[in-house]
Amino acid sequence: MPSPAPLKQIPADVLSAANVTTLSRAVLKRDRSIPVTGRIAEALRVAGLAGGLPRGSVCAVTGAAPVALTTLLLAEANASGAWVAWCAATAPNMRALFDAGWQLDRVVCVDPQHDWVACMNACVGEFEIVVTQVPSAVAPAEVRRMVTAVSRSNGIVIVVGGEPRQSVSADLEFRVEGCNWTGDGHLSAQNMRVTLGGRRIPDPRPFRVVYGPS
Repeated sequence: MPSPAPLKQIPADVLSAANVTTLSRAVLKRDRSIPVTGRIAEALRVAGLAGGLPRGSVCAVTGAAPVALTTLLLAEANASGAWVAWCAATAPNMRALFDAGWQLDRVVCVDPQHDWVACMNACVGEFEIVVTQVPSAVAPAEVRRMVTAVSRSNGIVIVVGGEPRQSVSADLEFRVEGCNWTGDGHLSAQNMRVTLGGRRIPDPRPFRVVYGPS
């Protein structure tokens, strides 16, 4: 299987281009949730969210392996047509996204370049999904404004890493409590123990998920 070509980092002013905006907004109107698959979908269903990740929500992915779980969490949505803006100083591992089933032509990497607020203002509302990390220097008031903007949109924001209670009031939190690798002769599958919580989940619920070949 050929390796995907690396994506270039795209300046925020490019996000206003008609082809990106039009595709994003066209998909936003389909339904009120963003699909997930497998054990994650089952955990959400048990918690009363049968459709997937609710649009207009902020989700936090924290704990031992936040990037791996984020990759798995968004694979179904991206493969189904969702555009993802990765707005973080650290770019994702494109090979890992590709191996998880992501369509890389619907992933835009945006380097905040020390202006996280401007980056998020450009992305929220233009992309179905925005993945970000909140820099410690960002004022809490700016984070609250971002959360308000997301709640008025049809997309979602995924905050990766950190402790969401210190910076973001997350509607859903997926916390990786622990993980271990398995495989026959080489490490191939990551078994993760996850707790689903957040403002919309009054009683946190544990579940397990496998990242990689089972």
